[in-house]
Amino acid sequence: MKTALALFAFSLAALAAPDFSGSWKANVSKSNFGAMPSPDKYTRVIEHKEPTVKIEESQASERGEWTGIINLKTDGTPTNSEIRGNALKSVARWDGDVLSVKSTLDFNGNAIELNDRISLSADKQTLTLQRKIDTPNGVLEQSVVFERQDGTGK
Repeated sequence: MKTALALFAFSLAALAAPDFSGSWKANVSKSNFGAMPSPDKYTRVIEHKEPTVKIEESQASERGEWTGIINLKTDGTPTNSEIRGNALKSVARWDGDVLSVKSTLDFNGNAIELNDRISLSADKQTLTLQRKIDTPNGVLEQSVVFERQDGTGK
């Protein structure tokens, strides 16, 4: 009985979950990158089919350009991705209509903890990433505002 109730609750959460699918571009002037320099370009293309989220991310700055793919499962199943040749392990779960993602990035032998909260505006045109980065050198906080580029309003 408990299993049936848990599956029912998960099904209801999946029905209510926002769809992050689309092409997104960071609005640097509305974003706050904390102590990190603002990128010249920051885009995300997201394919979201519950419980799977695939994020193709691209950034460019004075430090260079990079692209990567982040794979997530919104049901709490751990996932593995790779960012700039470094292992990224993530666990994602819904917290109401906000996707909470806890990740560990092994960056050149240093463990970096990423705590992300991703939300979609009511009009489905703005995706906001609230990020807390816990590094050996201290904690950084960022808020990145992405605007929809594909004209859809799923």
